[in-house]
Amino acid sequence: MSLIIPSAASLAVILMATLYPILRVAKMSSLSAAGVIATTATIVPTPLGGDNVVAAKILGFEHVVDYVTMHHAVISLPVLVIIGIAHYFWQKYMDKRQGAAAFTDVDESKLTTNSQLPPAYYALFPLIPLFLIVVFGLFFRQIKIGLVEITLFSFALAFIVELIRKGDLREQMKNSSLFFTGMGQGFSQVVVLIVAASTLVAGLTAIGAISTVASLVKEVNNAGIGLMFIFSGLTALITLISGSGNAVFYSFIELIPSIANQAHVDPVMIALPMQLTSNLIRAISPVSAVVIIVASVVKVSPIEVVKRTSVPLLVGFVATLIFTLIRYSF
Repeated sequence: MSLIIPSAASLAVILMATLYPILRVAKMSSLSAAGVIATTATIVPTPLGGDNVVAAKILGFEHVVDYVTMHHAVISLPVLVIIGIAHYFWQKYMDKRQGAAAFTDVDESKLTTNSQLPPAYYALFPLIPLFLIVVFGLFFRQIKIGLVEITLFSFALAFIVELIRKGDLREQMKNSSLFFTGMGQGFSQVVVLIVAASTLVAGLTAIGAISTVASLVKEVNNAGIGLMFIFSGLTALITLISGSGNAVFYSFIELIPSIANQAHVDPVMIALPMQLTSNLIRAISPVSAVVIIVASVVKVSPIEVVKRTSVPLLVGFVATLIFTLIRYSF
């Protein structure tokens, strides 16, 4: 589902209402299920992710699908497998260690679902943007169409189908306002992040920080390795403190091309692990939205959820650096 819902907080809300009861019926402890759900939207290679769109643009890729398939997926998919394996052993260990404390009573009111469900084919609508962006990116590259146009087309199609099914234009116009309200809120957040990132870059440039870093790494052998560790480590630290992954990534991605050019290294070697790190460490921060949402449903402290997510995601963080090092240094 994270392929079509790249937002960690939004996906957590959906999965706590749908997947969580299934995991509990399967005899998984409450905290194990919470830990798994809190880490679902981390580094899945989706072309719908805002961070992937920004990275592809700044790093000079013609289409976001190129960046996702040729670089992101090469690293993220094996890391996801490793995280899954780490989850199995870590959750098993924590359940044994915590015993009955790993099973909590869930507030069922937060898991209520609407009994008036739409037809089953409505499940196809969320897949339309992903399908279109992949098709245009692979087979119709001469047609320049972006994620905004694809999103609006998908919305219009869903609106028309819903209007035909219910036949109430006034109700549909009222319901559609939720789409534009959410889009406006998301847009305002992105604008704030981009403005903040641009301000940071301008400030660092003005004080000579970028030129200083560039001059230091210009003549250093294997400078890309050092830059990868520095930027990934800094991203991990800030994300852990702030709880926001995209804010950190948007702030630093603007710096990468110029510094990488001075160091004569592939900018993807620095930017990609930084991007993956921001998404991985987010679910380790007790102040991140996804951790708080999951913790509130299972009625535990965010720290308890972090205990379940920390080891698998730290393993994923280390694996990300190792795979990136192998992919771009040898």
